[in-house]
Amino acid sequence: MVFGKIQNKLKKRSLMRKGKEFLKQGEYGKALECDNEVLKLYPRDISGMRNKNITLEIMGRYEEASKCYLAVLELEPDSSKDWSFKGDAFNYLHKYENALECYENALNLDPKNFEAWNNKGVVLKKVGKYEEALKCFDQALKYFPKLSGYWTNKGIALIELKEYQKAIESLDKALELNSNDERAWYYKGIVFKTLEKDEEALKCFDKALEIDPDYEDAKNAKKEILSSKS
Repeated sequence: MVFGKIQNKLKKRSLMRKGKEFLKQGEYGKALECDNEVLKLYPRDISGMRNKNITLEIMGRYEEASKCYLAVLELEPDSSKDWSFKGDAFNYLHKYENALECYENALNLDPKNFEAWNNKGVVLKKVGKYEEALKCFDQALKYFPKLSGYWTNKGIALIELKEYQKAIESLDKALELNSNDERAWYYKGIVFKTLEKDEEALKCFDKALEIDPDYEDAKNAKKEILSSKS
């Protein structure tokens, strides 16, 4: 009996290690097989469930991931992180009300969960609630000010609110933290384009395209300016 338990624990460790390696290699189907084998050994294993959730999200199987997070939360209902992850799954499914409810639960449990603040802001931005989104991004930045993406998200919300100077300041902060943030360059270009400062806008779009040559929005914005000049 004891020997069998030890064998199962060793097998679990091996499967989890292999699953992580398969994820790194992009072999998501094999990673999921490892996750499922772990859960056959230990059906209520939280770490195994979380690994399976991550794999399913990477594979784009968000409906299944949301159900897995529900199973995790039945075992750990006070996990702010898992409420936030469940919100992410609903966000990908475009179930924004469900996502917002999950983020609220996450933040009630941990008001300093900066990922939940940011992702709540992203959803609010998607549904056109830009002022509320801006407040969420400010909260995310209060607890984690060194992530360029959060400053970029704040800049986008400010653009929607037509606060262009503040948007530039926020996007510049993003670029101070990460000069390769192509979204920050693109949205800075959008501000200049809106203000009819085409030369500055083109420089920003070019920077975005240097970083990501396949950035379609930047290509289209640049093409629009050049077409208007011809």
